[in-house]
Amino acid sequence: MPPPDENTTVDPTGAAWVVWLVIIGPGLLVATFACVRRVGPGEMVLVVRQGLVVRSRRFGFVPRAPVLESFESVPTGARVLPLVVRARTSDGVDVIALADLTLEVHEVESGTPWVPTTTVVRVAEETVGSAVQQLEVRTLVDELESLEERWPAQVTRRLPCGTEATALAVTEVEARLTGGAA
Repeated sequence: MPPPDENTTVDPTGAAWVVWLVIIGPGLLVATFACVRRVGPGEMVLVVRQGLVVRSRRFGFVPRAPVLESFESVPTGARVLPLVVRARTSDGVDVIALADLTLEVHEVESGTPWVPTTTVVRVAEETVGSAVQQLEVRTLVDELESLEERWPAQVTRRLPCGTEATALAVTEVEARLTGGAA
């Protein structure tokens, strides 16, 4: 009886399962955890590809293609974002205004551009800053209070559909009234 051919022999040590268990199994497990995310309570998970939302979920599991897509988590309830606005009034006085932006995300549709929180904050700060630049320092506090009603609508228009600024309130104003004017 001739010896068996090298190409047709069965692994005599039975070590093939070790390769599956040690190398391939953990690799598949890591890939699965990197490609699937569970949505937590009070959040919406968005899958973003090239700056556009591909899909969103409020519950369950969300899949994504690694490297091509990323997960972005967004709270679904109202959240307050602090703002710091530096501007100069129409009569040349430097002003620092602290404000609170209340933001809510209702729904995000596929194809909507992804707007990070930093961009939302910048849009709100620009809105308050442009208002400060049109006012004089002596009327600043009273005028800002009257403008606060219009700001959420102005900010919401510049945000993607489904994201709404529900309130924008100036909480503190500091003006530099002496020295340093050039």
